[in-house]
Amino acid sequence: MKALLVGINAKYIHTNLAIRYLYTYTHPQFDVDFCEFTIKDKPSRMVEEMLRHKPDLIGFSCYIWNIEVVLKLVSELKKMNPKIYILLGGPEVSYDATYFLNHYPIDFIISGEGEYPFYKLMQALTEHQSLQNVPQLYYKTNSNIVYNKDEFIVNIDELPSPYRLERDIPHLKNRIQYIESSRGCPYRCSYCLASLEKNVRQFDAEKVKDEIRYLMANGAKVFKFLDRTFNMRKDYALDMFEFIIREHQPGCVFQFEISGDLLNEEIIDYLNKNAPKGLIRFEMGIQSTNPLTNRLVLRVQNNDKLFSNIKKIHEGDKIILHLDLIAGLPKEDYQSFQKTFNDVFQLRPQELQLGFLKMLRGTKLRLEANLYDYSFDENPPYEVIKNDVITKEELDRIRAAEFILDKYYNTYRVPHTFEYLFKYIYPDNPYLFFESFGLYWLERYETTGYQHHDLYMRLDQFLFKHHYQDYDALHSLIIFDYLKNQKMRPTIWYTSQIDRSIKHRLFTSLIDQHPELNLDCLHRYARVEPLCIHPMTYDKETTYLIKLFHPKNNTFYLLSKKAIDSE
Repeated sequence: MKALLVGINAKYIHTNLAIRYLYTYTHPQFDVDFCEFTIKDKPSRMVEEMLRHKPDLIGFSCYIWNIEVVLKLVSELKKMNPKIYILLGGPEVSYDATYFLNHYPIDFIISGEGEYPFYKLMQALTEHQSLQNVPQLYYKTNSNIVYNKDEFIVNIDELPSPYRLERDIPHLKNRIQYIESSRGCPYRCSYCLASLEKNVRQFDAEKVKDEIRYLMANGAKVFKFLDRTFNMRKDYALDMFEFIIREHQPGCVFQFEISGDLLNEEIIDYLNKNAPKGLIRFEMGIQSTNPLTNRLVLRVQNNDKLFSNIKKIHEGDKIILHLDLIAGLPKEDYQSFQKTFNDVFQLRPQELQLGFLKMLRGTKLRLEANLYDYSFDENPPYEVIKNDVITKEELDRIRAAEFILDKYYNTYRVPHTFEYLFKYIYPDNPYLFFESFGLYWLERYETTGYQHHDLYMRLDQFLFKHHYQDYDALHSLIIFDYLKNQKMRPTIWYTSQIDRSIKHRLFTSLIDQHPELNLDCLHRYARVEPLCIHPMTYDKETTYLIKLFHPKNNTFYLLSKKAIDSE
């Protein structure tokens, strides 16, 4: 009996930890191998590669982002070889197994943690034993579906390492390393599959550290902890942070999913004092600031403590903050969501992800969908369409805002322009800008197929139409952000003229301040733009931007008109 475990990832940089756990738990006792693809790979190539292994059983790790690809592959594999056993596992199939067994040519589904059940399934199939001894297994017998309800809780500290596979070493430097230091979640948020997981357990901290040391020694740079609430034990979290700060290799980044209101001052003060800037990223799910909404989805959240902690982290300027929101939660109407967005945006995280409620199979909220008159897409990712307090049209407006948030704010394209916008034009309702610009874009432009400079040009056009009184300042700031962020001489999408004599005076003045420069270098590699506002202080005075696009010098300089005139 030969088994092939298959991971289909969203991108090449991702790795599937689940199939590695199953592989190391069963190999070499049984003939098991694994392979990985991405959702963009051609199905024919994937099928060909899988069959090349000549497996008797193919097992797929299933999630909302790959389930449609998996089901197409399953159908194709069964057509080509009806005798192959098909096994599915993972969160997308664990909580609605009967649906998949009834609608697709699948032989087995393992629900929940799969290491031991997969071992027992391989044993049963290899030794021709009864499937009744395989815990957490769904399978068909005649026309009936059988579920072996017994659950096996594996001792996580006895699991073989999924990180030390020789075949992975050449890829470590180019892929995200997913680290488990715990399993389960202490919370019961009704929209989340983690709420269905039981038995919260933590791995031995020293073992986790040894795994990270091994991965770093072999070139790994990006680590993402999979823990649902990494800081549920404060002593454990602080110990791990101390280890990472003490032993990290240059260029490494570590990301954690954090419960912000559980953080204590000791941890925040330690990180603000000792963490190198950019080494650690925190992802915090705020989702909503509406107290009723949070109660209805069983979300425990102290907004005052949460916001206070976020502000302290932000003031330390060491930790990269990624905050999450969810639109479409129960009793969060259009106005309430705007308030949630504005509450959180005022915290100025480096990244703000605006997601839309997904009615995941097996979750309490999906089972209670009728209570809130939910309509949602029946296909993955099961995104909400409307409910009893928010219309489809209102959610579409929020989607327009999300488009701009992702394209501009989360990519740091126009930080100085945005600082001015949200300080002077949208101080109380930043959401309004994102929605207005999003609707403007969707009415006029395609969402794909544009060039980099189009992003700046389209923002400029929107601001010209909607904020004419402030346009000159905004136009100058967009040009500054555009040129400052370029490493090579860019496309110029705006009208630009400057008198040659002024340019010469600027270059002469700049050389006086920076003797390492010379006129030949400046005339060949510099671009000069007059700005009607100082982009650092927002003083309304003529300021000249000089940006060098030299192969070895990509620097910008700002010279005020007053300074030039006084010479």
